[in-house]
Amino acid sequence: MAQWSMLQQLESRYLEQVDQLYDDTFPMEIRQYLSQWIESHDWESVATSDSLATVRFHDLLAQLDDLYSRFALENNFHLQHNIRKIKRNLQEHFQEFPVHMAMLICNALKEEKKILNMAIKTEENAGSAQNNSMGGKHRELDKKVSKLRKMVQDAEINIKSLEDLQDEHDFKKNTLQSRDQEPNGLKDQEHKREELLIKEMFIRLNMKREQVVHQVAEALKMTDHIQFSLTTEELPEWKRRQQVACIGGPPNTCLDQLQSWFTSVAEAAGAGAEVHIRKRPHRSGGQLIGGTSLLHNSALVLERQPCMPTHQQRPLILKIGVQFTVKLRLLVKLPELNFQLKVKVLFDKCIMGFVSKEREKLLLRDKSPGTFLLRFSESRKDGAITFTWVEHTVSEGPMVHAVEPYTKKELAAISFPDILHHYEVMAASNLPDNPLVFLYPDIPNDNALGRYYSRPPEEERSAKLMDVEGQNSSCRFLPRLLISVIVPLGSSEGSLKALGKAGIREGIGELVG
Repeated sequence: MAQWSMLQQLESRYLEQVDQLYDDTFPMEIRQYLSQWIESHDWESVATSDSLATVRFHDLLAQLDDLYSRFALENNFHLQHNIRKIKRNLQEHFQEFPVHMAMLICNALKEEKKILNMAIKTEENAGSAQNNSMGGKHRELDKKVSKLRKMVQDAEINIKSLEDLQDEHDFKKNTLQSRDQEPNGLKDQEHKREELLIKEMFIRLNMKREQVVHQVAEALKMTDHIQFSLTTEELPEWKRRQQVACIGGPPNTCLDQLQSWFTSVAEAAGAGAEVHIRKRPHRSGGQLIGGTSLLHNSALVLERQPCMPTHQQRPLILKIGVQFTVKLRLLVKLPELNFQLKVKVLFDKCIMGFVSKEREKLLLRDKSPGTFLLRFSESRKDGAITFTWVEHTVSEGPMVHAVEPYTKKELAAISFPDILHHYEVMAASNLPDNPLVFLYPDIPNDNALGRYYSRPPEEERSAKLMDVEGQNSSCRFLPRLLISVIVPLGSSEGSLKALGKAGIREGIGELVG
């Protein structure tokens, strides 16, 4: 039987390991569609010969063309699209270095063989003491999680019954009180009998309430116990297996079982904490919230570490100029967390990212005066953001000015868009002027950043006009505004520094009206 066919018959935990061998660089679809062709060649020999690797690379592209033609005859547009995309990616990654593709296939086949042998060996040694111990430990944890689910379900049923009983008690009590106020009310014997029934119902209600609270407390106690096992034993054990896999060990890093446990415990903790706090809000609310936050903080794991493109199971040495991918996974899989996160990043891409000083001079040199760009600082270890603009002089030509970067502490006082909006340079004549006119390449400042101002430009102009009118009538104070004022320290490029520690001060008097 072919190796690929044997792999597909393995358990899900082994298939998870096989899945980690393939990514977008060399997708599993190729392994599936061309399994016989791939296994019919000696890729270890191909990886040692450039000429042979080139031949096999073009053979692979030809195989993909045949697949594309077959899917075209079947009118399968989706698979046609996938094959076309796969071929384009292969040409992009391996056209110039086909040996890398041969090495990747060779290593993948070897790892598949290891997984297959490990699965066979595991089945043969199923009765060993170590496997029995690990399997028994996981089975015991499975039983505890199942028991926890049952306890939570029973508690929810009892809570619903308790709420129905409470409604019935309140209805009968209110009905009795309304009848007492009628002229022809109940007789004494009937009234006493109704009161006795309501009291008995009240006693049963209290007993039921205490029973529910005790049941929820027991469920939370078991939740804490299972959570402790998951965060201090199971999760560190998985991370240790991942570390071993990164240095050539077996890639036994399946997360499906851990995710099932984490999700069950999170659901139980959330339901139990909600009931417990609602019924007894003065007891241990902070402890419950702290316990669930510990579980959620531990639930975000790095499923796939950065790896070398040609050796999927070897760790990647991170360095500048090397692209890599990682895969994150949230082990708490709840419906309310299953949505696509959409945020506006970096002012709708107004920030150019990391740009060297030489490149920003090249970008701004031929632009209109007042053109500026936003970039991250490369010199601040804790991170900072700055901007650079260009001005043209008759004697020296274009001059580029860079501002001392703004840090998180400084941006806490005033937002970065407001800094850009109210930014002013104190010229030699002591008249402040905003040099920022166009956001690179040629977008007017207010058009690009106006939506992020704390006050829209139109509203701000109206407010200034009202302040002037109020000042002329009855106001005794001059209006003031937090601005960033810059003074030149010299005549060379980039010699600008903001006044004040944060580059922000109150401009009073200069900004009247």
